[in-house]
Amino acid sequence: MDDVFIVGAGIAGLATALSLGRHNIATHVFEQTDSFGEVGAGIGLGPNAMRCLQAWGVQDALEQRGFRPSALQVFDARDARSLGVLPLADSMEQRYGAPYLTVHRADLHQVLLEAVKRQGLTQLHLQHALHTCEPHAQHVKVVWRHALEANRTQTCAALLGADGINSVVRQQVWGEQALQASGHWAYRTLLPRQALPIALRGDEMGLWLGPRLHVVHYPVRGGEWLNVVVLVESDDKPTSAGWDMQRSDTQTAQDLFHALTGTCSRLQDLVHMAEHWRAWALFDRAPLQSADHMAKNRAALLGDAAHPMLPYLAQGAGMAIEDAHALAQQWQHKEISVEQRLQAYAQSRWQRVARVQRSARRNASVFHAKGVLAWARNTAMRVGGDSLMDMPWLYGDWCGGRVVT
Repeated sequence: MDDVFIVGAGIAGLATALSLGRHNIATHVFEQTDSFGEVGAGIGLGPNAMRCLQAWGVQDALEQRGFRPSALQVFDARDARSLGVLPLADSMEQRYGAPYLTVHRADLHQVLLEAVKRQGLTQLHLQHALHTCEPHAQHVKVVWRHALEANRTQTCAALLGADGINSVVRQQVWGEQALQASGHWAYRTLLPRQALPIALRGDEMGLWLGPRLHVVHYPVRGGEWLNVVVLVESDDKPTSAGWDMQRSDTQTAQDLFHALTGTCSRLQDLVHMAEHWRAWALFDRAPLQSADHMAKNRAALLGDAAHPMLPYLAQGAGMAIEDAHALAQQWQHKEISVEQRLQAYAQSRWQRVARVQRSARRNASVFHAKGVLAWARNTAMRVGGDSLMDMPWLYGDWCGGRVVT
């Protein structure tokens, strides 16, 4: 009995199935909803993630649906002064062997799903919610709750939790571990680029830094749409994480109005062009402290189930993709036990992921600084230039990473 069960058919789950399939490892993916899909808006995929996607043979499909920004331009949200420019496009690919790509989350999910189906090594199961799981010495006993049938009991060699920030696998195997409300909210929208003023139709990513907020925007879907995200600090702390968090249009308008007070007209004009926003309350967990938080006996966690993080390093999807690559690398070692493979996977990942989690939290303070701290940040960025914004430790240190000097 060597079945590998993956709980969750989001980006982390499908990436894991695809990566394992590249090594001829069959899997079962279980999804609690009645269809395969993904919610959200745009995401960034750094060269570290793109090298994994290259290895899996899906970069071309992603490039057709995504976008290569020419540069990252950073502005002061109060007066629109430029704080720095980081070249992307060809420069990023020359340095790290892969491009920086912006893509709609649903497009990434669809590309992964199509690739998994072409492989033919994964059985996809809809309407299967994990009810209980019990790790034993030689297997994991799993009970599924099905929407239309009685509960079903199965066993597997390994149970991989890729079931998101509210992971049932984590709760069942590791026990309840409370999420931490950051006090930050993300408001996301998509705007048709052809409807934008010419000044906003450029090929760059824009990052605007202001007191208790920042705004990021970039093209997605082949450049047809502009993804806009306004991230704000708020005294309103929700009790659970998720999309569409009980924010009425009036509340959203009030939040954005207060957050943007004192910012430049160029930024306010962009935000006011959007009529529909989706609200997302930002939660995370403390940075990982050991490999034991990612693997235990015959169970392991990947992506947000293992290490939810704030989006201030744009690495949530990237870390899930890296997890999938690392797990497949360890799964090839047939001379060691399942438990040893999973533990080796966790050992290879936890310190890097913890650093990304810490860096994302630190960026939240840097991006939203005010007063003297904001002045020091702006001065450092103007003096340091692109060398301060580039991150070789992140972009060039995974899946065949290389740095060209």
